[in-house]
Amino acid sequence: MLQRIQTVYLSIAAVAMAMLFFFPFAVFQSDFVYSRFFIYGVVDMVPGGSNSMGIIYALPLILADLGVIIFAVTAIFRYKDRPSQLKLVNAAFILTIILIAGVFFLYGYILEKKFGTPPLWSEGYGVYFPLVALLFLMLAIRSIKRDEKLVRSADRLR
Repeated sequence: MLQRIQTVYLSIAAVAMAMLFFFPFAVFQSDFVYSRFFIYGVVDMVPGGSNSMGIIYALPLILADLGVIIFAVTAIFRYKDRPSQLKLVNAAFILTIILIAGVFFLYGYILEKKFGTPPLWSEGYGVYFPLVALLFLMLAIRSIKRDEKLVRSADRLR
């Protein structure tokens, strides 16, 4: 049934992860540098500047993001098979944690060393979307487990 609450949670998580393509994670700003860190690379905002990090460099982030979106959307349509739905949502949850760790600890550190200035996470609104997706994936996991428990308790009565 597509009208269950986990469908709403999974839809919100998928939309939040899709929004990463439009909003930057962080901004690097100093006297000589003004760049924005998107999921698809670092874009130099100075006129005449070049991209500091291309799409190949950010490919693991893009693949993790697309994986979460695909798992969440696929899980929406696997409503008849709750165990496989739960596995898909757990995989999306793990990929989201990997994405968050990669952005904050790996890419943030590498770009901080490259630009010589710390990232301004508060100016990049994209940093909040994986956290929102993580929250709604947790809620979806809880709802799927609750449905499975309800179905099992109804099976005992038959």
